[in-house]
Amino acid sequence: MEISKWIISTRNKIKMALALIVVAGLLVVANHVEQEHVSDIDKSFFSIYADRLVPATTIFEIREYLYEKQALLSASLHTPCADIPAQRRGIDSCNQRIDQLLSDYKKTYFWEKEAGYLQLFEDELGQYNRIEAGILNSLGAGNGAAGRLQAQEQIAGNYFESALLNLSALNHIQSEIGKNMLSDSKKTMANFLLLSNLETALIVLFALIAHILIYASRAVIQRRVDTFHMN
Repeated sequence: MEISKWIISTRNKIKMALALIVVAGLLVVANHVEQEHVSDIDKSFFSIYADRLVPATTIFEIREYLYEKQALLSASLHTPCADIPAQRRGIDSCNQRIDQLLSDYKKTYFWEKEAGYLQLFEDELGQYNRIEAGILNSLGAGNGAAGRLQAQEQIAGNYFESALLNLSALNHIQSEIGKNMLSDSKKTMANFLLLSNLETALIVLFALIAHILIYASRAVIQRRVDTFHMN
């Protein structure tokens, strides 16, 4: 009964009401922050897919087309009676696919270091493509001296290897940044769980205060009934 007397006093009622308002306000704030964390987690995982996994897959495909180009060029140079027009068509098809893949890659989010390696790769690829085109033109015209073509092939090979090194650096960056993004997502998830536990505690506190108020109200009603019967 002492509890009910304490609660039904006007000053203490105001305190209890303020306590409920504070708890309700904290619940609203916690819920808002939770929604922001969920949104951040969603954006992070989408970015891991769109800006890291897709580029990594693109890099792999570009590497495959580069090797296919190199094999076609080598066959054009070293295969007797090679069908040069057919080899050229195959190389042109590879070049078109590489250009499309690079275009898709450039639509993703770039880090400064990543942009630098991509520029280096494009420079090396451009040099290789020019030498490749020169070799094919010589072979198509039937006036390619073996020694000169061999020298051109060697130079093309150097650019080819440099291009592959820059591709490998780009691929390593995808893995490195992806790990950092996963680490950030784990931290965000930990904060989300902490807020979720806090929200649960606030709900329990809210329910406890409400229960106390109900208990006090019942006690007051019971006292009034008892007083009425005594009268």
